[in-house]
Amino acid sequence: MLDVLPPLLTVAAVLLVPATVLLFTIRTPRAGSLSPVTAILAAVLTALVALGVGLLLGQDATRAAIGGAVLGVSLLAWLPAARDWDVRGLVAWALTIDVGLLYLTYVGLWTVTVHPGAWTTTLSGLLWLLEVFVFLIGVGYLWEMVDVLARRRWRGWPTRGEYHPGWRRPFVSLHVPTHNEPPEMVIETLQRMLELDYDAYEILVIDNNTDDPALWRPVQDFCEQYDGLTFIHLANWPGFKSGALNYALTRMNPLTEVVGIVDADYHVAPDFLAHNAPLFTDESVAFVQTPQDYRDWDVSPYFRRLYHSYGYFFDVSQVSRNERNGAIFGGTMGLIRASALIRSGGWDEWCITEDAELSLRLLKMGYNGMHVDRSYGHGVMPLTFETLKKQRFRWCFGGIQILRMHWRSLLPGRRTEDNQMNLAQRWAYLVGGLQWFGDLAGALFTFFLISGALDLMLGGGLVVRRVSGLLLFATVALVLFGAARSIALVRLRGGASWGDALGAFGLWLALGVTVARASWLGLVSREGTFLRTPKIKGQPRVRDVVRGNLVETVAAVVCLVMALVVGVSGGATGVAVAALLAFQGIGYALAPINSWAAIRSDLPADLRRRRERIWAWSAAAPAARRGGLVLAFSAVMLAGLVALAAPVGSPDVPEVGDVHGALEKKPSAEKHEPSPSSRPTPSQTPTADPTTPDRTTAPDPTPTRAGATASTRPTQATDPTPSTGSTLGSDPTQAPTTQPGTGGRPTGKPSNGGGPNKTQ
Repeated sequence: MLDVLPPLLTVAAVLLVPATVLLFTIRTPRAGSLSPVTAILAAVLTALVALGVGLLLGQDATRAAIGGAVLGVSLLAWLPAARDWDVRGLVAWALTIDVGLLYLTYVGLWTVTVHPGAWTTTLSGLLWLLEVFVFLIGVGYLWEMVDVLARRRWRGWPTRGEYHPGWRRPFVSLHVPTHNEPPEMVIETLQRMLELDYDAYEILVIDNNTDDPALWRPVQDFCEQYDGLTFIHLANWPGFKSGALNYALTRMNPLTEVVGIVDADYHVAPDFLAHNAPLFTDESVAFVQTPQDYRDWDVSPYFRRLYHSYGYFFDVSQVSRNERNGAIFGGTMGLIRASALIRSGGWDEWCITEDAELSLRLLKMGYNGMHVDRSYGHGVMPLTFETLKKQRFRWCFGGIQILRMHWRSLLPGRRTEDNQMNLAQRWAYLVGGLQWFGDLAGALFTFFLISGALDLMLGGGLVVRRVSGLLLFATVALVLFGAARSIALVRLRGGASWGDALGAFGLWLALGVTVARASWLGLVSREGTFLRTPKIKGQPRVRDVVRGNLVETVAAVVCLVMALVVGVSGGATGVAVAALLAFQGIGYALAPINSWAAIRSDLPADLRRRRERIWAWSAAAPAARRGGLVLAFSAVMLAGLVALAAPVGSPDVPEVGDVHGALEKKPSAEKHEPSPSSRPTPSQTPTADPTTPDRTTAPDPTPTRAGATASTRPTQATDPTPSTGSTLGSDPTQAPTTQPGTGGRPTGKPSNGGGPNKTQ
């Protein structure tokens, strides 16, 4: 068996190259489904080509024919899952899966049939399990890639103006959370929101724990000039952004049917609400998410590649997930049904990616989510590489938190009253969460590669699986081939140049250490953690860049030096190992390189001033100590196990690379002072700022919405039990001047028609 698999693996890998080229270059009409006749013809052609390749590689006719038949039949096996794709997608998908399964089968058989010693067998088995895991998350990426390139029939929700003229225009409460934001930037965002072409909306600005009055008072002064624009300053408030957004639910206009989230740096298009709010006419829709887009991205090569690296999620992942009703609610530039939000328990104050976690809860309740494939707003990208690392750390840590909370509900199983997700939805969220571990797996593979390099340099004794043979070089080629596919996909879907697409891929590699650390800490730490970055005085220098990316710099030096040494002294096998080490080392080295590129990028004057302020700030909080200690201990243990492993033989293939506080509904007309029990406890001491001007009416301490009834829910499910923790309170001095029954528009100041308006 061991001598049969390598030739078949080689043939499949050779066929995969032209199949992928066709997938990226040829276009077929996007209508109808893939016919069985076409699939059978493709299977026969694949088998014949595989037979020819096998014969050219020196295989005997019988084995070559059997190999061709196996590859041809594998295409037909995937036909039920690929009916919405064209034949290019079916062939590329099947051959990629074949290559992965053949490799894993071969290495697995080698691991259990060769007996070099207990320690080495154990560690080789662990390495094989790691490779299986990487293959699993790679399948998720592969599905999205093939889905967006080869799909012929789209069943997703309407987009780009495909709206029925009779659909309703519900009242929307737009929430703008802020924390230590430059006031001029927030005011500019609000000015754009005042120009929305919509006649039934309000704006709530919720400032969360900003200590410096110079940052929030100018925004408060601006808001007081407009009807329907309410400013709320929360001092010493628990729950961070989620806690502030939960408080905003108690301050909404009673007419609110839809809640919108807009970050403080976004310029919103005038037709954002007009195009998207009517989609909630369908009572099954719980949320609508539009792409998060950015401005001032073409000012330098660094920001161009950063822009295109962001685009992958909305250009590829969300488009594919939307076909399975598995889209993610990403927060800003998204809308959510108010009644569904309240019924689900509100924003989770434990998870630091509360928006994505909420969308999962809503899908479990039986609602639908919608991705609209058009940009309606442009924000500001992270202005330094270190800020980008902190953002990516938060996203990854929050993704792991979601997995920890919901992994049981993402496993295959029948629908229940508490979990109405189908298999495709569960797969989308499960694989999407597991993909965060890809960089941690990459770090572990680097460790094994270094062990193999040491074995080649020292003559044996430190390896888990010695890498050698012709297929080692095929593996190097496939790693580079996979990178090329990712680069081509960014270029094709995002319209990037080849250079910018390559740079976007490099940014993903540069963030590898950050994502690996976040995924590990997400497993061992309960509380949200953030990276600490050094404070910079004056203009940044090269040493500041190195200090801010010290781990990546050291890892790059180690990998590149070892690649050079083993490439020179390790023979043909050493060259292949050196190539894999160099690939990893270059990825790590791109962290300080991109950090320096971000610093040297020219920016508009306002963003340049903001970047200078960022340089002078230190990070919000250190990472959890417990997670760091566990990570270090694990590394030491792994090093010890590798050192104990006995020398082994050489296989033909290598390794490859609920809300805090009850949110119960009350009748919208009911107005009363909150009871003492509904206020935050003294131990939390959150307060709304006493300097906020008094309003004319006291708020209901619980969120309300006119017309919100249980009948809006598409399927029956039990309401979640509120989790323990801080309860949502409200301050009677901050109630907005609103009255129900006024035609969907707040009262108290003159109105020009069209949402919040400038005072006459």
